[in-house]
Amino acid sequence: MKRLLTLSTLFLALISLSLPSMASKGLSDSQAQTFLHDSGLDTLISSLPEAMEQQLNLQRLTETNQLKFDEAQTAITQAIQSVQDRNIALKYLTTEADAALLKGAMTFLASPLGQRIAVEERAASSADAQLEMQAYAMEMANTPPPPERIKLIQNLAGALNSDQVILTLMKGTFYSLLDITEALTPDAAATLKAGLDDEWNKIEPMLREQFSQYMIMGAHYSYRNLSDADLKNYTAFLNTPSGQAYWQAGIEIINLYMQAFVKELVTIIKESKK
Repeated sequence: MKRLLTLSTLFLALISLSLPSMASKGLSDSQAQTFLHDSGLDTLISSLPEAMEQQLNLQRLTETNQLKFDEAQTAITQAIQSVQDRNIALKYLTTEADAALLKGAMTFLASPLGQRIAVEERAASSADAQLEMQAYAMEMANTPPPPERIKLIQNLAGALNSDQVILTLMKGTFYSLLDITEALTPDAAATLKAGLDDEWNKIEPMLREQFSQYMIMGAHYSYRNLSDADLKNYTAFLNTPSGQAYWQAGIEIINLYMQAFVKELVTIIKESKK
């Protein structure tokens, strides 16, 4: 019996020693900070407040939930302010994200090719880039790239899934009205859902096609200074598990920000009605 107790104690001790490593799923805080910067997600996060405020149908929100326009606008502004930092993203990356896969992405991002890509992507997101891209598109219309280059860009754009990231943001904002209504005016939610589903089903195919074309054009412009070999290597990375985790992290983080925004907005509105 004594030997059995000793073995049991040893077994439990070994389990307890192994638990921290088993439970440690996410990145460290410093790794998460680096990932946000190197992946460009910090830029995406900074753009979320403006995107949410622009896309949320304020008139429909007030009419469906019998809210005053000014009160709803104030509540939206306050809710956005509460979720406009990087804390939500950092919490996800340090507690829920798959560290092993994202570390693989970080290794690529830190490579010479990854660094060159980061320079090109950040330049393409500058304030002057939109006008430059329009001019570049006109040049391409007159002098199209070789078919091989067009195919490489199409493959890269598909692997990046940037159109899916944007659609996730738009759909999340579109349906946030339903989430808010379910919390504030449950009786109106079923009718609202039917209307929103019908509208989204009509516009989604058009949006998907438009975003797909836009992302392909954007990829031609953004990666115009990269060689064909660079494009192939970037696409190959994006098709690995680490590459898929790289863009999937953006979708997960957008969803978390949308959830936090809706929760905060509902709380603010309910408090204002007391």
